[in-house]
Amino acid sequence: MGAYDGGMSTGPDPRIRAALRALQAFTVEAERYMEVSRRREGMGHNDVHAISAISMAADSGSPMTPGRLAKRLVLSPAATTALLDRLERHNLIERIPVAHDGRTTWLQPTPKCREMGRDMFRQLSISLGARLEQLDDTEMDLLMRVMAELTDGAADARRALEDGAENANVVDDRGVVARPEVVGGR
Repeated sequence: MGAYDGGMSTGPDPRIRAALRALQAFTVEAERYMEVSRRREGMGHNDVHAISAISMAADSGSPMTPGRLAKRLVLSPAATTALLDRLERHNLIERIPVAHDGRTTWLQPTPKCREMGRDMFRQLSISLGARLEQLDDTEMDLLMRVMAELTDGAADARRALEDGAENANVVDDRGVVARPEVVGGR
């Protein structure tokens, strides 16, 4: 199997095209859910993405910093400061100075933030969870593996946009992800 080029050279594989459409439909519907949910809470788009990123970082044991958040949300330092000030005013995050480094601040979600996040996404979790419960262990393992691969693929595509398409990772003829300079010098 050759490197997938988005269907540019020979036309897209119908199975891949159908899978990409299904992923697009899911992504659009999940985004629509988030949009309705955030509006009900009176929150901005970046507010929701910020508290999600801060909460996920805290859950992983790697606290978010303002600089990492700015990069993740593609915000200027001034816009990030305004966003964090707003979230802090609403008691959704805490800025915690790092004791060993007076310049670094960790961002932590507050209990109010955690509760609001659970409330905002409760219906989506119930709906998706009911469908996931129908999967057996083998199907769930496959889904988890595929989702991890697709998430990595989306991250590669984002990095390609950030760096310029010539720096994107590609999949070679063996299915190995490699930098373009390694695969045919592209």
